[in-house]
Formats: sequence, structure tokens, C-alpha cells
Amino acid sequence: MGSNSVGPDAEYTASAHGRGSFRELSRELFGAAFPDARYGWVDQQVATAVVEVGTALDVRLLPSDADLRAGRLDGADLRGADLRDAQLEKAELTGVDLREACLARADLCGAVLRNARFGSANLRSARLADADLVRAELRRADLVAADLAGADLREAQLPLAQLAGADADRVRFDGASMPGADASAATFRRARFTGANLRRVVFDEAVLAGAHLRGADLTGAVLTAAVLTDADLTDADLSAVVWSDETRWPGALGAEVRSRSERIGPDTYRVRPRVRRQTRLPA
Repeated sequence: MGSNSVGPDAEYTASAHGRGSFRELSRELFGAAFPDARYGWVDQQVATAVVEVGTALDVRLLPSDADLRAGRLDGADLRGADLRDAQLEKAELTGVDLREACLARADLCGAVLRNARFGSANLRSARLADADLVRAELRRADLVAADLAGADLREAQLPLAQLAGADADRVRFDGASMPGADASAATFRRARFTGANLRRVVFDEAVLAGAHLRGADLTGAVLTAAVLTDADLTDADLSAVVWSDETRWPGALGAEVRSRSERIGPDTYRVRPRVRRQTRLPA
């Protein structure tokens, strides 16, 4: 296999094209970078999807040392790329920069996305089941109706993220920060939020049955019509949480929350400051 760095001529050609279709340039670039590669080799790699979706992509942002042979794009700069419907299952994308990229309906199941940057990215209906998103940055990311089941988002940053209707069952959000996120009608069955920052998160009609919320900060969160049956809220901060008559609390917690709340509207209440659980109560 030849050198994995693009030569001067190829670099000049890519620069001359500026922002264009990577499909049109991929054969030329790979011909220069891997002159001994057999025909069709690129198409067999996991990362081929990134360059075969016919999207507008500035090829100068793809690092010359990206190891596409192993389906790896670690550290690649793909800001603003249009990767809708891309097939990136189990791809190695640690540290990739996908800010403002379009990944709507993309398949990233099982992908390694540690420390990846998704600020303001469009991930609507994307498939991220079992993906590794530890310490990923998803500020203002659009994850509406995304499939996150079983994903690992420990210590991830999701402030103001849009998670309405997402499937986040069994997701690990331990130590994550998602203040102001909208998780309306999302499902978080048996998800883990130990020590997570959930301040002002909207969980309206969300399902958190069996979720682990030990030590989570839910200050100002909205739990109207939310389902929290069998949830563990030990040491969780429920200060200023807004809830409704339709909210389903675990065990006897509902009675305590009601006794410490004030009515703020028809069938709607707000918890007075500093309601904490010291032990888990049986359902």
C-alpha cells in the first residue's frame, strides 16, 4: 500500500475545487493516496459512507492521515457536512468534529464517538443505539426521534439539546450535563442519570420508569405527566420541579412531593426548594 498522505498535486486539485461533492473527487484523491489499492477497495470500508453519500463536503477538511482502510475517521473535521442517511455502523470516529453537520437518519449504531463534537448538528431520527458517546459535546444538537437505546453518554454535554420523542432506554447519562434540554415524550426506561445535571430539562410526558436518578440535579425541571414508577430518586434535588396530577411518582414519594408543593395552575404544581430523598421507597 502506498503512502497515506495526499501528494501536492492532489492537494492542489482538492483546494481548487473548494467545497464540492466528495463523490466526484474521491477516486482522484484515493488514487493519489493509495496508488496500489485494488478497484472497489474503498467501497468495502465502513467509512466509505462518509464519502459516497454525494454530499457537499470541503475535502480540505479531511485529514490526509485518516485511516480509511480500517473504517476510521478519528479526529476528522467534518463540520457542516451533509451525511444524511449515511451508513456508519461501528465506525471509529473518536474526536470527530461534526458541528452543524446533517446526520438525519444516519446509521451510527455501535459507533465509537468519544469526545466527538456535535454542536448544533442535525441528528433527527438518527440511529445511535449502543454508540459510545462518552464526553461527546452535543450542545443544541437536534436528536428528535433519535434511537439512542443502550448508548453510553457518560459525562456528555447536552445543554439545550432537542430530544423530543427520542428512544433513550437504558442509556447511561451518568455525570452528563443537559440543562435546558427538551426531552418531551422521550423514553428513558432504566436509563442512568447518576449525578447528572438535569436543571430545567423538559420531561413533559417522558417515560422514566425504572430510571436511576441518584444525586441528579433536577432543579426547575418539568415533569408534567411524566412516568417515574420504580425510579430511584435517592438524593436527587427536586427544587422548583414542575409536575402535574398526571405525574406518576415512585412509591410514597408522590405524597411527600405534594405536601411540599404549591399550586401554580390548573392541576399543575411546583416543588418548594430542596426536596431530597435519603432512601429508595418501594413501589
